[in-house]
Amino acid sequence: MERERTGDVKPVRRAQIAVLSWLINADPDAPVNYLLRGEEWLACGYVHNARKDFARARALAAQAYQGSAWGYIYQSYIDRADAGLRRCGQAPSGS
Repeated sequence: MERERTGDVKPVRRAQIAVLSWLINADPDAPVNYLLRGEEWLACGYVHNARKDFARARALAAQAYQGSAWGYIYQSYIDRADAGLRRCGQAPSGS
């Protein structure tokens, strides 16, 4: 079962998630912040939250990739989000 609260998350991870959430609120179109927060969620065992962030990061990076001279950066975000989504699929079914 997905954990409902972040009370059992280490304070450092909780702080990282809070900072990344603030950054997402400040710039909701930046895929890297969703990617990094997804990795934090996954490390804490919050697979559902991680999956949502990886999917959002992937969608934003794919959109930015189309018109960017820096496409390789966005491709790396897409690849990393795909890896995160695969890890979410391998998580125990209770997560």
